[in-house]
Amino acid sequence: MAFKHNKLGKTKLAISNVGIGGAAFMLHENSKNAKEVIHAAIKEGVNYIDTSPWYKNSERLLGDVLHGISRNKYVISSKCGRKYSDDILEWFDFSYDSITTSIDNSIKTLGCKYLDICFCHDIEFAPTIDVLLSEALPAMQDAKKAGKIKYIGISGTPISPSSYSQHC
Repeated sequence: MAFKHNKLGKTKLAISNVGIGGAAFMLHENSKNAKEVIHAAIKEGVNYIDTSPWYKNSERLLGDVLHGISRNKYVISSKCGRKYSDDILEWFDFSYDSITTSIDNSIKTLGCKYLDICFCHDIEFAPTIDVLLSEALPAMQDAKKAGKIKYIGISGTPISPSSYSQHC
């Protein structure tokens, strides 16, 4: 069974209509089963893989599993702004430095040179919309200019468009 690929919006990315969610691997310590699943999926044409630092071990495990697979065989997305920590006060940080560090750490942990998509994750937990517009998104734009990410995305519960209009 080969999976169909569709162009993602206005990007140049063609992604499979079925993807691999890294959250499913967040508690796995052993990459053997994950490797079997992911390699079989890629062989069948699944090319979209989504992960996040929030998903505990997911990025490390996916980095191990994807090692040696040609980079043109998969499209990978990760997230920034939210990360796993035992301290709940550290779960959300949309500051410029935190976003930059998160992107750099994801690239390093995944063992790739760039992320195809990086989502600013769970933006409804940002302390203000200003921090998103003046720190998080500029950090992501700088990462894109540096070739660390190809496309910028936003995920989470939608914020009312009216709250953006005062900042445009």
